Amino acid sequence: MPKTLHLNKRVKGPWTNFECQLLKPENTHVGWIEWIDDRHFRLKKNPFVDHPSSPFIYELPDELKIPTEEGLIRVDIDKIVKEINLPRKRTFGNYTNQYCTVDKYEPLKQDELPKPHLTKDDFLNKLIQSWAGDKSIMFSKEVAINILSCPKSSYGTGGIGAQSFTPYGSKKDLISLNKYVRGLLPAEFLKRNKKYEYKPISTTSIAEQTNRLFKGGLSDEISYNYLFTLSPQMKQSMLSTQIPIIMPEVKYTSDKLGLDRDILDYHMGAMLFTPYIEEMYQDRILDIITRTGKDMLRKSSLQLPLDASGLLRLAYAWCRLELKTNIDEEDFRKMKNDLEPIYRELFDVVEDAKLSGKTYNIPLTQTTHKTALSINANKVYKEVKKLSRESNIRRIPRKNIRAVIPQKEISDYDLEKALSELVNTGYLLSHKNKTEFETAN
Repeated sequence: MPKTLHLNKRVKGPWTNFECQLLKPENTHVGWIEWIDDRHFRLKKNPFVDHPSSPFIYELPDELKIPTEEGLIRVDIDKIVKEINLPRKRTFGNYTNQYCTVDKYEPLKQDELPKPHLTKDDFLNKLIQSWAGDKSIMFSKEVAINILSCPKSSYGTGGIGAQSFTPYGSKKDLISLNKYVRGLLPAEFLKRNKKYEYKPISTTSIAEQTNRLFKGGLSDEISYNYLFTLSPQMKQSMLSTQIPIIMPEVKYTSDKLGLDRDILDYHMGAMLFTPYIEEMYQDRILDIITRTGKDMLRKSSLQLPLDASGLLRLAYAWCRLELKTNIDEEDFRKMKNDLEPIYRELFDVVEDAKLSGKTYNIPLTQTTHKTALSINANKVYKEVKKLSRESNIRRIPRKNIRAVIPQKEISDYDLEKALSELVNTGYLLSHKNKTEFETAN
């Protein structure tokens, strides 16, 4: 099992790109404020953890005021006072505290710090490097948006809610998903944390606990992921869900080397961004939000309440992925284009789950003849449903099915076998001497 990275215990790294910049000697007095009391503070080189930090305690003179909400700053100091501890009968001592008297300060913009080394596409590709099989960039985006969270704002505690589905697999795959996501995060984010906490929800008690943490505002941001479907009786403890995580047909291959440094760099760098909507766009974007919600969830009956607040959270998390600080109309349209394929895939999962009530095994639709489909049959069934939905044609010709499934994935013989299996088990109806097919529900 890969070793979890403890950010507060780093001595030689790995440092993120922005930490490397702030750890340079010329930036000794640059960092994020951590208040000790109303006249003293420290400067951290990373706003999400205590280490690394400047070695000094900064003291404000009476005539200088710094707002308590101030973040990244550069401090000009007047003098340094060092307290020396000299043990009895010793000739060598050490400094117990190093105080700086602040002369003045300058607020800095976080988005002016060095950006991550990776591009967004490289980051998304690296996120799924620990999976073998039919990898999907949508799967990578879903995970990325979940862990990138969204900042605390006027609508409350930050964070993104997710619900995971494995239409090709079993509960074991959801357990692997949990292990994988936890491996993407440093240890500090997997426990009680003032800045950001990630909570995988697999039991009723954890759902109740997370609900209390979320309502209590004990963390500025809490992202969570429902790994299993809870009972209807748990509705009062159900937190809202903004993004589904739909696993493709893949298997997790554990990375024994631990957290990838480039993934850490991009994740931490993106989390620095606190996106906002400029006032001139606010009314217009609220209208776009309303229409987007109706479009994306027009077929969904699951508990995925994408109201204005939920869509704004998604937009903020999407902007972090794009390393952007503000949101305009064009950004919202791009986000919608990015997320619509994810929700179209969700609609198929929802339709299949209606009959069985299960979200973690296939087939989700129960039949009298068979309760499990082969992998190839699942793939073909998914493509037939997708073609039917996108073309708005009930009967899909065999040649169209062949065209969207590469030969290297499913041969002509295996395609014929899969179609026969789907017809025999009642998932598909065949027409015109088995040259056209339609879904049975």
